[in-house]
This record gives sequence, C-alpha cells and structure tokens, in this order.
Amino acid sequence: MKDLHKYILESQEDGKNGHWKDFVDEDTGEVVTMWINDQTPEEIAAKEKECEENTRSYYEKQQKENDMRKKLKLDELDDIVWSYEQQLKDLNKEYRDLRIDMEEELGHLYTSGKEAEAEKLAQKYGAQENRIAKEQESLRKKLASTKKKRDNASSKFWKFYNKLWDTK
Repeated sequence: MKDLHKYILESQEDGKNGHWKDFVDEDTGEVVTMWINDQTPEEIAAKEKECEENTRSYYEKQQKENDMRKKLKLDELDDIVWSYEQQLKDLNKEYRDLRIDMEEELGHLYTSGKEAEAEKLAQKYGAQENRIAKEQESLRKKLASTKKKRDNASSKFWKFYNKLWDTK
C-alpha cells in the first residue's frame, strides 16, 4: 500500500491524474518505478464505445456465420453423413455376424453328413448376404453423394467465413 507522501507527490507531479507504478526489469530483476498517467474521462468513454462497437460487430458476424450454416444446411448434411456411416457400420457388423453363424451352422451340418439340409440353409444365408450387400451398396452411393454435397457446402462456407472474418 502506498504511503501518504507518494499520494501527495503523485497529485503534485504535473497537475494530471497519474500515479507511480513499480515494475520489475526482466533482465536485471531490479524494481523500477515509473510515472503512469491515468486516462481522462474522454479516453475511458472512447475505449468503452470502441469495446461496445467491437462486441456488436462480433455478434453480428457470429449471426451471419450461423445464418450461412443454416442456409447451406451444413449441420443437416453432417447428421445425414454420420447416420449413413453408422448404418453402414451396423450392416458390416450384421454381415460379419451372419458369416460367423453360417460357418458354425453349415460346418456342423456338413460334418454331420446332412448335406441336403446344409444346402437348403446355405440358400437362406445366401439370400440374407445378398440383401445386406445390396443395402451396403445403396448406402455407399448415398453416402458418397451426401459427402460430395457436404464438401461443396463446406467449401462455400469456409470461403464466406474467411471473407467475413478477414482471415488468410
């Protein structure tokens, strides 16, 4: 805490509002005392006004950014891509499980000498495999198409974003 003598010196220094402030010199570690002028009310008001303008500008840009995301439907496209990817993963798991079940059941029937029964069961498994393969192919096409749309929309968004925020 400053003593009374320093306060008196500060008020007499140059007729302006200001104060002495201690700083530590990073090179020597020595404490250096410097006179710091206080800001005038006009300077404080100007800084507050600038801060308000910067804040308003920031929120306006954020709103424009959000509006562009909605216009390009980026979030919807991301959700669709993620959904297709998850469905494809589920189909791949279903296919693996089907193959495991088929090997266990058919292998047991063939080793037991029940070839006719095994062939009939193999036809059912084959139909299921074909159904899964068709669904996978359909999903892959939808996924590729949606990814292309999302990538185009994303490219447009980033061009807009860089222009809006003056980056690059």
